[in-house]
This record gives sequence, C-alpha cells and structure tokens, in this order.
Amino acid sequence: MTPSTKPTTRETTAYVRDRGLRALVVTVHGGLIELRAKGLRSRETVDLAALYSMAVKARLARERAEKRASRKRK
Repeated sequence: MTPSTKPTTRETTAYVRDRGLRALVVTVHGGLIELRAKGLRSRETVDLAALYSMAVKARLARERAEKRASRKRK
C-alpha cells in the first residue's frame, strides 16, 4: 500500500446537521483525519489509532449488550 503523505480531501455521502444539513468533508493526512461540514471552517481532528480503538471498544460493548439481552430473554 501507498503511505498517506500528502493531504487528500474528499466530500463524503454522509450528512451532518450543523447550521443546516451539510455534507461531511474528510481530509486524510498521515495518521490524522480532519472532519468538517461543507461550507464551514471549523474542523475536528481525530488520530486514526484512537479512532480504531474507539471502534473496537464500541463493537465489544455492543456484543456484550447483545449477549446480555439474549440471556435475559431465556
């Protein structure tokens, strides 16, 4: 794979409600992702390693909750 050294910006198909309904713009630069609503200047920056950890924790929590709910139904 090619490493991400130059910033790459793309408009996504996801929409957010921030001063109206706006498309989400994503910039990948190295190990960071910058998110912003199209037409606005405010940005949110997330480290990719932290984002991966959050996704894994959310999946594990969801699996635990499903397991608990299935035990409760029995």
